[in-house]
Amino acid sequence: MRVFIVSVMLVLFQFTSAFAQVKPVNKTDINPAASNNNWAIGMFYSDNGFGLSGTFSSRLARTTDLNFKLSISGVTDNSEVEYYDYYGNSIIRGKENRVFMSTLSIGLKHNIFFDDIEGNFKPLIKGGIAPTLIFFSPYSKTFFDSFKYAQTSYGLGVYGGVGIEYYESKSIGLGITFEYYYIPVLGPDVYSLKDKKITNVGGVQIGFTFMFL
Repeated sequence: MRVFIVSVMLVLFQFTSAFAQVKPVNKTDINPAASNNNWAIGMFYSDNGFGLSGTFSSRLARTTDLNFKLSISGVTDNSEVEYYDYYGNSIIRGKENRVFMSTLSIGLKHNIFFDDIEGNFKPLIKGGIAPTLIFFSPYSKTFFDSFKYAQTSYGLGVYGGVGIEYYESKSIGLGITFEYYYIPVLGPDVYSLKDKKITNVGGVQIGFTFMFL
């Protein structure tokens, strides 16, 4: 994971250097004052696997937005190992619950060096708080039937990250971000594996977003 993260960060740095002078546009086109609010949809890969997200941004200043991101993903224990039997059935030894989480990330996003870098690639930093709803259902039941026995817990943490946005036009953009979440479980105990409590549902997230400006 660490090698992958460093590799992608190097690629982002190369993109910024290579395309900084490509397709320069008027900054009012990239960041129009009229676009006070925008939306984004995306997917991400984290320590827990893949997830989906939706983001609403409200303009606070020319290069600073207030962000609300709602995401959902599964949660796994780092020591889980998945096997397959002769018939292709998945087996995880000691598995007790299927665990999922939904996180509402509330924070600020700031485009740094906005006036210093020409072109459509703009680096950013972001951070904020992350209240999280955690729900889990027994692994011994079938997937849909298990939701009859689902239980909930909750967590509250913080996050921070860096990334790059690419503005294709006044209405469309793409983004890649690296974020770290620290979300300790504050509610009832959560177990994915038997007798092994999950205390933190955060971790590293690599996100890809499609923005509607």
